[in-house]
Amino acid sequence: MIEEFHLNQKDKYCLLFIVIFSSILVGYYINFNNNIGIYCSDVYVYLLNALYYTGTNIRSTATIHLSPLICFLTSIFFDLGFVDKQAIYIVTGAFAVFGNIGFYLLLKRYFDETLSLTGTIIYSSLSLYLTWLANGTLDIPAVSMTIWIALFTVIAVDENPKFYQYAILFVVLGIFTRYTILLTLPAFALYYVYKKGFKLDSKDLRHIAKGIVIAIILVIITFSALMIMGNGHFGAGSQISDGISGAQGAEIDPAYNTDVSYYAANFLNFISNSHTVIDGNPILENSTPLAWAVIAIMIIGMVLWLYSHKRSPQKKDLIPLALFVMAIISFTRISAVITTLFVLLGLYFMGKDSENKTEYFMLAWIFSNIIFFSYYSIKVNRYMLPIFPAVIYFVLLSIKTINEKTGINKNILPALFIVLFIVQAFTFTFTFEPTDEFKTIEEVSDYIITTHPDYENISIGVYNVRAYNWWLGGNLIPIASDDEDLIDSSNVTYYISNEILNNVTNYSDIKNINNVYIYEKSV
Repeated sequence: MIEEFHLNQKDKYCLLFIVIFSSILVGYYINFNNNIGIYCSDVYVYLLNALYYTGTNIRSTATIHLSPLICFLTSIFFDLGFVDKQAIYIVTGAFAVFGNIGFYLLLKRYFDETLSLTGTIIYSSLSLYLTWLANGTLDIPAVSMTIWIALFTVIAVDENPKFYQYAILFVVLGIFTRYTILLTLPAFALYYVYKKGFKLDSKDLRHIAKGIVIAIILVIITFSALMIMGNGHFGAGSQISDGISGAQGAEIDPAYNTDVSYYAANFLNFISNSHTVIDGNPILENSTPLAWAVIAIMIIGMVLWLYSHKRSPQKKDLIPLALFVMAIISFTRISAVITTLFVLLGLYFMGKDSENKTEYFMLAWIFSNIIFFSYYSIKVNRYMLPIFPAVIYFVLLSIKTINEKTGINKNILPALFIVLFIVQAFTFTFTFEPTDEFKTIEEVSDYIITTHPDYENISIGVYNVRAYNWWLGGNLIPIASDDEDLIDSSNVTYYISNEILNNVTNYSDIKNINNVYIYEKSV
């Protein structure tokens, strides 16, 4: 298996550097995230799911379908006695390191060692990547799995069909990491069609069949366990069907945003920014000169590349042109799936007779994600992480083209980017606006636990049951803080509120921790 990676001695040094750099970076961000607190509430769901795998079910029946791979791996730490939020930080951080290794190996198939190292450092030091690094969220682990699927697919198609088995296995594991990994799979199918056509080669079919058999067994085992633990409920099914049918998300979601240009407008900030504020989700603001430099290099390089690959328009170009026009017309009007289909068909007709199939494959990778998430009305910046491996490919292609066309020393631009992005990687935490909001939940919980050791045997009302279930267990009653009549008539011993209660008579305020108020029943 190793020989297909075509590693030389310089590659081994580069990979060693990537492992050391990535591991130090993950450790640094685990410490940072531990200090700032859990700022994505979904992480509490994954922690509680992981707890369910150990036998303790705290409101996880309906959510156990979410990321069974990450949650199960986290539960191993719990079984070993390390029941702490840092367990999921470690698991998701390890996936980041794994993904960086795979990304270098993927890039090395198209570029030399220096550029491949440069691309890996840029990718793993992007502001967007760092925002979600080792904090328990699923996006970076999912992209890591996507990268390895891409690597195995390329090797299987180009060299060794045995790798179809690995690719299919990683598809299943990737889906059970984050279901939206399905969005990138059409791009990999397009790569196969580019190289092999629509018929399955007999040699390929044998290994694909083996991979499918293994995948089916794994899916049956996992799905059965999830159905049992979920009491017959599998929420991912409705989510996937909603995405295919064109459902756009609920307006009550705080991230509801119908602006289809949101991701394009914030693209520079995703590369490098100087101010980050957490308002429901981290918001990246104020792009830096480094972001502009990356875009400038990419524009210059791609213009030079396109000029050197120019050709006269041909009659056959009318087909992809018509498909792209149909994609534009259908965008936001029918379904993201229909728009993506038009784009992928257009890319197929453009690339099937081209020598630049890899470039069209990378474009398919980008569009199959960005179309869906731009169309989807819930906008969160982390949803754009899957496009960046392909974006980095074009950055490196631009650097390579500039070096070839201008004759400058080929190490200057890579060295500059490596240094600048490594600096960004370890200074990005200083862009965060100080906040104690997310540690407050821990501090409030610690206060309850310390002052009332038998807290598990009393009833506690909370404004945010998802978070406090992790810290205080399952004996909690969710009550909105603005429903003061319900709070006052309840029989909870304590009520934890995120706002001052002015009209309750049966409860008295006993503690204020960073504007989270603990009320105790007084009568």
